[in-house]
Amino acid sequence: MPTPGTMSCDGNTTTLSGFVYDPADKNPLYNISVYVPDPMSPLPDLDTVPVACGCAQLLPQKVLAIGAPTDAKGHFEIPCVPAGTVSVVVQTGKWRRKYDNITVLPNQANMAPRLRLPANSAEGSLPNIAISTGGSDSFECLPLRLGVSASEYVAGSAPGGHIHIYTGHNGAQPAQGSVESYQSLWDTQKHLNEHDVVILSCEGQETTGGGMAAPRLNTASQTLLMNYANAGGRVFASHYQYAWFNTGPFASGANALARWTPGTQNINDMQSFPAEISTTLKGGAAFPEGAALAQWLGGVGALTNNQLPVWFARNNVQALLEPPSTEWIHLAASVKEAPSSTQYFSVDTPVGAKDVCGRVVYSDLHVSGGPGTNAPGVPPDYPNSAAGAGAGGASGTGGAPGAAGGFGFPGGPATRGGTVPGECAQHPLTPQEEALEFMLFDLSSCLVPIGEEPPVVIR
Repeated sequence: MPTPGTMSCDGNTTTLSGFVYDPADKNPLYNISVYVPDPMSPLPDLDTVPVACGCAQLLPQKVLAIGAPTDAKGHFEIPCVPAGTVSVVVQTGKWRRKYDNITVLPNQANMAPRLRLPANSAEGSLPNIAISTGGSDSFECLPLRLGVSASEYVAGSAPGGHIHIYTGHNGAQPAQGSVESYQSLWDTQKHLNEHDVVILSCEGQETTGGGMAAPRLNTASQTLLMNYANAGGRVFASHYQYAWFNTGPFASGANALARWTPGTQNINDMQSFPAEISTTLKGGAAFPEGAALAQWLGGVGALTNNQLPVWFARNNVQALLEPPSTEWIHLAASVKEAPSSTQYFSVDTPVGAKDVCGRVVYSDLHVSGGPGTNAPGVPPDYPNSAAGAGAGGASGTGGAPGAAGGFGFPGGPATRGGTVPGECAQHPLTPQEEALEFMLFDLSSCLVPIGEEPPVVIR
């Protein structure tokens, strides 16, 4: 299909516009495709589509009308819409929801009803997201606050849901019981490849995926993760999960992503630090996704004086290697403890390839300070967890956790996650959680290579 704006509508001036929101129906979403499907071109069964390069297998062969993906305000407009009663599909990657019986009046501008991505499989399709939990973050609770239904949470690769919980060191476990990450997620290529997105939460120590006696990462495990990403998989790694990248294949030759400073690299958990969004690439080239992130964060009210306030900041990226990596968020130069420290970066995979398939991201941002620990005024996840090291291990500082948010203290017993999703706190997204919301939907979308605008991907 031609790019919108260049296609001929043959005199049809009918348009359909509107906005797309997250499953919670709160925040608008960027880079969401909205189209009128062709009834003769069935929608693929996304649950049967394996991890692969590209998006052609996720989309129908033909549509009746489509516009450019949503902008940073979540807005879309579809030209050349057929008049009458139509269906409308909203989709990004394997997130997909279909709305039927929308009335379109001919040769005028029509407004669509309020649209959102599905909260559960009864409403539409969701990607299979594996989350390895850890004792120094609670990323597994974020999808719940984004509106994903608790019924989508399952233990390990069990059927019946799309949020697959694997337990890492001191991490939360589902009500059905623990499924250990190192035994059932990153132990084989088959297990990794069962998921569209793999999220590796900070464990408070270099990754083992299990208890202190569990085997630490080795080159074989790191190679499995690289193979997964090279085949089209998406990886999110938080803080101590740098252990996937500071040795092994992601640290070798042209595949090296950064120079690393290991350990907790705690800055000061008693305060937030201002961070800035990268809106251009190194050298000054355009970075459309970074610019969209900055505009989107401003639109949802996450910025203070055009900066993102970050709690539990870390400083593990000694120097980012650009290319192949791309920085999205860094601390402000005014942060004297870690000026301009990279907080979030990505690399498209295979590294250096002309045609990329997957994406790996690393984040020193945390959803929280870990079980029982959060920023002041923010209810913590797993509030009954043992007081402990806070985000990033035994170097946390401050007082005991409380219902209104608190900090770990040095020398205390290790924090342990509780039961997910039942003990996750429900509260409005914090500014850094809003940044991570943008990143999660970006990570699970059809890949937009760095420096490019989101394309119209349906023929």
